[in-house]
Amino acid sequence: MHKLSPEVLDGAYKLLKDVMKVEKGETVVITSDSGADMDVVEATAQASKLLKAKPLVLWYPMPPHVGKAADPYLPMEPLENALKHADVWIEYNKSWLLYSTPWDNVMKENRVRYICLVGMDKDMIVRNIARVNVPKVIEFQHVLGEVTRKSKKMHLTTPAGTDLYFENDPERPLFMEGEVRGPGGYMLFGQVDWAPIEESINGTLVFDGSVWPPAELGLLKNPIIMEVEEGVVKKIEGKQEARVFESWLKSFKDPNMFNIAHISYGCNPGAKLTGNILEDERIWGAVEWGLGNQAEDFKGKFGPAKSHTDGICLSPTLIGDGDKIIENGEYVHPKLKPLVDEVKHLL
Repeated sequence: MHKLSPEVLDGAYKLLKDVMKVEKGETVVITSDSGADMDVVEATAQASKLLKAKPLVLWYPMPPHVGKAADPYLPMEPLENALKHADVWIEYNKSWLLYSTPWDNVMKENRVRYICLVGMDKDMIVRNIARVNVPKVIEFQHVLGEVTRKSKKMHLTTPAGTDLYFENDPERPLFMEGEVRGPGGYMLFGQVDWAPIEESINGTLVFDGSVWPPAELGLLKNPIIMEVEEGVVKKIEGKQEARVFESWLKSFKDPNMFNIAHISYGCNPGAKLTGNILEDERIWGAVEWGLGNQAEDFKGKFGPAKSHTDGICLSPTLIGDGDKIIENGEYVHPKLKPLVDEVKHLL
């Protein structure tokens, strides 16, 4: 066993104690694949021992797909059985199990506290967890969620060419990620997400930060330009990246892969553009859109698809009912501005 940096251990300990609220005697299952950073896996196992919990690390070769498309490549029964008996599940594998069949079956048990941290590496756990004031970020997310919930008609633009109109349904949930309150599925804090009214989403959507999957993409050298009608991508334009993206979506032979599943704000002050979608979708003031599978929790109309992908819009300006929420990648709404400096101050 080699020496791990104190900063990485600090991030792992903070994740388990302050975010996942691990208690003495609990079983902490850590899933990893050949794309995972094993130093982060080891640090998390060590941190669980420090909390007097019982760590179990599961490793397998990385599937070429995510979600249900990964099912044929997984050791399904042993994986599922181990996870069904866990108290806490930390997902560090690069190709996510989120929305896979094992994930569906485990989450139906409503026992495990699960968090999706796919592809988390040493640098990320330090910048996105260890050095961040978690309670302040959670507080900011709640205010951001309140502002969004009260905004019906929204207009999103970006310097890269996004010009998209959509409307919100106040009856649908908004998710303030990272606030663990018992069994269920969670994401890393620094993100607020929801599903707009699908048929209201119209205009041009441009990904200019990163896209993942497919694995051939990640950081984008050239933008991917999409024309959206009633929540469905009808046309994709651009250079090589756009051709790769369109080919990947079509490869599933599932028209639902072209559906807009959700939108998310990024508000983790430690996040930067790296090509790892887990971090990229939490970049301060960025906006992320998901295509394909729409989780049931969003209470949307589109529902399942064979896989899912996420793309990043940088430096957006987002207007809700005439009020600017974000301007050129900075939160400017009057209810948010007083909190910005506190949240962005890294520990």
